[in-house]
Amino acid sequence: MIQESFSSGRSPIHSLAPRTRTLAAIILSLVVALSHNLIALVTALLIAVILVISARISLLKAGRRLLVIAGFLLLIWLILPFTCGGEILWQNSFLSISRIGVDLALELTLKTCAMLLIFLTLVSTMSTADLAHALHSLKLPPKLVLLLLITYRYLFLMEDELQSLLKAAKIRNFRPGTSLHCYKTYANLLGMLFVRAADRAQRVHKAMLCRAFDGHFHSLEEYHNRPRDYYFLALIVAISALIVLAETQAITWPHIF
Repeated sequence: MIQESFSSGRSPIHSLAPRTRTLAAIILSLVVALSHNLIALVTALLIAVILVISARISLLKAGRRLLVIAGFLLLIWLILPFTCGGEILWQNSFLSISRIGVDLALELTLKTCAMLLIFLTLVSTMSTADLAHALHSLKLPPKLVLLLLITYRYLFLMEDELQSLLKAAKIRNFRPGTSLHCYKTYANLLGMLFVRAADRAQRVHKAMLCRAFDGHFHSLEEYHNRPRDYYFLALIVAISALIVLAETQAITWPHIF
């Protein structure tokens, strides 16, 4: 199941309207994604850490979320420094580490960590329903918003269906293995899962039509922008402008080696 671990809480970030948090996350992430200067990226990472603290999210839990991308970042550090050309920092027989490769790997690491912490603070602190309504208020196509809500809702049901199929297979003395019979069994299970999903989708669609579903989910809560929302957005815009200024100024990329 998809856990909304940070959606409930009492912090300055949680008190903001979902639309405000979503818009702030979009602005900051775009600025970070387009930045290349080390000073700008370090500034963005520090801002992301401050946001995590403001949301009262445990730094240990945030660190665990960063472990999800540790394998990807490790792969970057194992490939880029050894495959990019340019000035050589270290060389031993057929192995060589280039300065461009190290700088590029560091840039990608800072970008990834900063953007993950930004979305962890501003997006994961709201429920999926609130996120969908925030995206709808930001004029995202309604069909995409509806698809997001329905997918999130019925992923749990499909997981239950899969677990029931696996239990039925185990009752019939099925044991996982690498034989052709096991592969056929898994293929049959996957096919049955799709059949049940299609059947349930039809029944759900008919039930929604019987309840006068018009293609939109209406929120039971009304979110209105308050002065704190405008202040927060103004602060985010100012921080983004500071990052852009650090990026566009005649400050060369400082080498760490």
